[in-house]
Amino acid sequence: MNLVYVIWLLLCTLFLGVPSIQFIYLQLARRKPEKFSSDENYFPSITILVPTYNEANVIEYKLENLYELKYPRTLIQIIVVDSGSTDGTLNKVSKFTKNHPDICVKILKEEKRGGKSKALNFALKYATGDVIIVSDADSFLPSDMLLESLPKLNDPFVGAISGREVFLNLNSSWVTVSEEHYLKFMDVIKEGESKIHSTIFFEGGFSAYKRKYLDSFDDKTGSDDCGTALDIVQKGVRTIFVPEAEFYTIFPTTLRGKLAIKIRRSNQLVRVWMKCLRLMLSRKLLLPKRIAVFEIFSFLVNPLIFALLLFTTVILVLQCLLLSIIFLLILLSPLLISRIRFLFLNGIQSYFILLTALLALAFGKKFTVWEIPVERKRLLTREMLENKDLI
Repeated sequence: MNLVYVIWLLLCTLFLGVPSIQFIYLQLARRKPEKFSSDENYFPSITILVPTYNEANVIEYKLENLYELKYPRTLIQIIVVDSGSTDGTLNKVSKFTKNHPDICVKILKEEKRGGKSKALNFALKYATGDVIIVSDADSFLPSDMLLESLPKLNDPFVGAISGREVFLNLNSSWVTVSEEHYLKFMDVIKEGESKIHSTIFFEGGFSAYKRKYLDSFDDKTGSDDCGTALDIVQKGVRTIFVPEAEFYTIFPTTLRGKLAIKIRRSNQLVRVWMKCLRLMLSRKLLLPKRIAVFEIFSFLVNPLIFALLLFTTVILVLQCLLLSIIFLLILLSPLLISRIRFLFLNGIQSYFILLTALLALAFGKKFTVWEIPVERKRLLTREMLENKDLI
């Protein structure tokens, strides 16, 4: 029994200790001054790629939102690339272009739906901008977003930037509230990594890439954002998180809706960090090891430790029920604090999802197609957008 306790304590130390060290390290790093230059007079030509699949509920809002951006119209190209919508999405896009001839909107239609990365690569062939921006159909940008964020790309050593996700329906349910706590946690990670060198945690709601570094969007890992950010880093430049570049979106209010998003996302991230591991072992990885090692541990190792920890916990409880329960109650007492409780529950969910993603990787399963969950489409309203001055 003593050996089981030793193993359990060792697993606990690794499971909780390494992420805690990472968080403290990045919390300190994010307080450091910026290491890149910014020029408010930087006005590159831009192409905004909007991938769509059955977005009739949101596409008009999206185009209205892009139309309100404070940026020279002559420097903006918008490409809506559709992957076989059957709900009249393109009819609404066509109607918008006829009513707004003063802005360049190009419509592309894929012959075969093959996933978001393939759709973006198809659109990239027709992009004319010096900066390529990806923004999902259900994500909305403040009118001054480009003026706030694009100057960061003036730095010759910065190849791409990404923004911060904010929920329009934050207080709708415990699911959205708990996810908001997770986003704040991830903002610390992304900002800290950016201050050190780069973060590859990019977002489909808003990401901007210098065209000269963007050969294609990554479709091998299934992650058009994080996988592409890694490819940019491998070209010898930085990819950074811009906290003030906020974009707004809707998040599912049910656990089922949340899991649908998280499982697909985790599958992609596991593949991205597996790619990082291979690059690191072959000594080709340009992302600093002090960033990569922590993340590889978090996404590839800690889920397995979590599984072992659950197994040894069950053994301990079976061997000495009363003592184990008392010990666990002491350890779990910090959960009385709501913020810690939300992070703990999110963490437990995340590790179960990551275990699922690792199993999917082991069996070669890959999520290649995407679709905005029906729940998110239904929740979005014009009033929400107008209250935030997004349309």
